Amino acid sequence: MAIAAESSRRYTAKFNSLLDKSVLVRLNNGRYYRGRLSGFDLNSMNLVLEVAEDNEGKRWPLVFIGGSYVSEIILEEGSVFDAKEFAEFLVNQGGIGRHLIKVYEDVNVVEVGRIIRVTGNGVEGTGPMAQKVHTIYVEYLRSKGLKV
Repeated sequence: MAIAAESSRRYTAKFNSLLDKSVLVRLNNGRYYRGRLSGFDLNSMNLVLEVAEDNEGKRWPLVFIGGSYVSEIILEEGSVFDAKEFAEFLVNQGGIGRHLIKVYEDVNVVEVGRIIRVTGNGVEGTGPMAQKVHTIYVEYLRSKGLKV
């Protein structure tokens, strides 16, 4: 039973990670919508898309999609930032001790020293340690081929 509970928790976490991301929602009638997922009901699979476009090119400010019509949901924007990978980068390239680093994989966040948070959007925090983490973050993004 513990494996099923863990699987359910991971599914919910993955679905939560889609919030505010660009997705393609295919319907079982062949139509699709592309937009930013701004809400959902996990039990019914009802979805809310903002700034959406349908397969005919019509734009809609807000679209509510009944869960019974959804055949698949595809994430269209990928994150270059991987919390677990960045934590290893902090240790190996930045010389920051593992004891200072906490990884929250389900929300793709790294916490350093309980006062600095690192996400795909950047580094949150102030002070010398935050500046060091920011420098390492820029190096990490460059190692992924991004120009920063």
